[in-house]
Amino acid sequence: MLFFVFGFPGEFTEWCRAATATLAREGGQPAVLVDADTLDGLAVEILKTGASQAVVASSRPGGRLRVALVEAQRNFLVALDDPRAALIDLAIRRGLDLIDAVRILASSCATLDVCSRLPGALALDAGRWRSQPGAIAVAIARHLQISLAEEAASDAAGTLPAGTAMAAHENAVAWWNGLDPRQREMVVGALAPYLEMGLSGAEVPITWTGELFSACCRPGSRASEPIDITGRARRIIEGPHIVLPAGAWSLTLTLFCTREAAEHEFRVEVAADGPVAAGTIRPHAAGNTSLSLDFAVDELTDYPVTIRISTVRAAFDGAISVVAATLMRAAAGSPAA
Repeated sequence: MLFFVFGFPGEFTEWCRAATATLAREGGQPAVLVDADTLDGLAVEILKTGASQAVVASSRPGGRLRVALVEAQRNFLVALDDPRAALIDLAIRRGLDLIDAVRILASSCATLDVCSRLPGALALDAGRWRSQPGAIAVAIARHLQISLAEEAASDAAGTLPAGTAMAAHENAVAWWNGLDPRQREMVVGALAPYLEMGLSGAEVPITWTGELFSACCRPGSRASEPIDITGRARRIIEGPHIVLPAGAWSLTLTLFCTREAAEHEFRVEVAADGPVAAGTIRPHAAGNTSLSLDFAVDELTDYPVTIRISTVRAAFDGAISVVAATLMRAAAGSPAA
């Protein structure tokens, strides 16, 4: 038996995963713990462990995995929390770089709303967990059909460590206030849709700032700063490697070009599991220049969206940077490239 636990990265999902493993063991179904975002990844993990029973966790389950669960009529858990608490958990408790934390959390937000509304899902609330862990454990056992009396399930919850309420961490305010304006702009742009409109984020644009893109030839560099285009035709910038919800999207990509770079054309490609759109930016003058593309993300998509920017001929001078990639849900009936 495989037990699936999806949720925001953070203490609540970790607790749900541990609780499921404990309940399975108490019910006579000991299970190993594995992490897998895709069906292929799950197969690899099961082959590695050789286990027939496992608790499978993911913060961004892929489309094929979600569809497989629905088709198999399997029950699973979705651990939901305030995205702000999840960001603080990633940045403060785990010590992740802010850019990595934003990528992880934005991808998680994009998938968990879909998961929570699928047949077989049990949406669990972190607020209730902090006040009623025993009731959460009982609900988990019942939904996953683990043969365990309610009293035993509630008692099992008492053996697990309690959360430290990262949302109320005394360092959280100081951490946020310590971010510079560009960092805050990056966080708000990528996460605002999920904060302002609930997880669905239907009417609020997603903005991926240049900090979420990097130079292909300089690992760790940020494309918010000028990237030298000198050299042969090649891919020079890519990012942000963030999952989008399935559906039709309209992208506006804005670059800043120096005078020398404005003499060149730049190929823009959008990909997820495979290519979904492409176009060419022709600046003609120094300064900001934009390209609009329409594309669609299929519900079976497993991988994050990546935007790649390439030169199309050799350059002897010039630099470009990413100002922002802004995405809006396309109007119903709009064509997707």
